[in-house]
This record gives sequence, structure tokens and C-alpha cells, in this order.
Amino acid sequence: MEAAMQLAIDANFGGLGRWREAHAACAGGGPARLVFQPSTGTLAWRCDGGEGDGGVVVVLERAAGQPLEPVDWAEVYACYQAAVLDTSGAWGASHDDVAGALLLDVRRAGVFELAQDTLPGARWRNPAEVAAWAADCPRSRPVIVYCVYGHEVGRATALRLRAAGVDARYLRGGIDGWKTAGRPVTAKAPGA
Repeated sequence: MEAAMQLAIDANFGGLGRWREAHAACAGGGPARLVFQPSTGTLAWRCDGGEGDGGVVVVLERAAGQPLEPVDWAEVYACYQAAVLDTSGAWGASHDDVAGALLLDVRRAGVFELAQDTLPGARWRNPAEVAAWAADCPRSRPVIVYCVYGHEVGRATALRLRAAGVDARYLRGGIDGWKTAGRPVTAKAPGA
């Protein structure tokens, strides 16, 4: 499974086991659809046959009674990534937008652990735990999150924060684009 897809499963369900349990709760109904919900930036199982989908994007579907596994995770990830990219574009921040914003580094834990640098003043937050720390984000100041490239990790995190009432955006191009543009970075604090 793609690391970013594992992160999405962890952030939205609390792990693969709970993801399977949520699917099992659909048993006996209509088709089970794993959907991306742009309004909240979340994944969820829908078991209602899809009526009134409210703009959700189906990333995996199982007919009633069809076993969940095997799962083609590459296909699920491609659908999830496309859904996030297609629905989050309006919330991109430029390099010049970071002035005055709270900067949150939301690179996956393993990626952050190996990283040598961060944007100046940025604080790391685990994107898999966004539901736990979203309430601590300020409501009186813009928040800009960044991941490595500005793809689905940063974008989905920004969407989830926006759904929680935070004025959040994602940094276009992520830290990679920032560094490519010659913008300053700071060495990551030891033990951070």
C-alpha cells in the first residue's frame, strides 16, 4: 500500500483494522463505497446506495455481499489522490502567503523523522492525527500546512482543518518547491 494511502486510512479510520470494521458495518445493505468527501477532506464508507452523494468521489466500491479483499491499493490510491487534487486547488498558498501565517509541517512521521530541515518557524504535526490536534489551531490567524511536494498529504490536511473551522491552506509545491525556489530553510532541531 502507498504510504500516503496508509496515512489516509490511519487518519480517517484509526488503522486498517478499523477500516475493515467500518466496511463490515455495511454488510447486508446495498453496495459499500469508500468515498472521499471534499467538504470535510475525509474518507468514509457509504452503505446507502449512493443517493444524494453531495459531491463525494468513490475511490473503492464493493457490491453487496462481495468480500472486501483483495484490494487493488494502487488503484484505490490513484482514485484518492486524483480526488484530493481535483477538489483542493482553491486552497493553495504561494510562497509569499506564508508571512504572518502559522506554518505546520505535516510530512508523514517517517518522512519527517528522516528530514534534515524545515521551513523557518514551522511546527511539525502528525497528519495521521489531525482530528486530535485540529482544535488547537488558531482561528484568528491563517494556517499554512506543507508536506514534501504539496500533493495529497498537505492538501487533505488543509481540507480537514478547514472543515474544523481553521483558515487553512496548503503550500503549493511543498517544502521541495520552497527549496527549489531558493527560499530559506532551517535545520531541524535535534530530536524533533
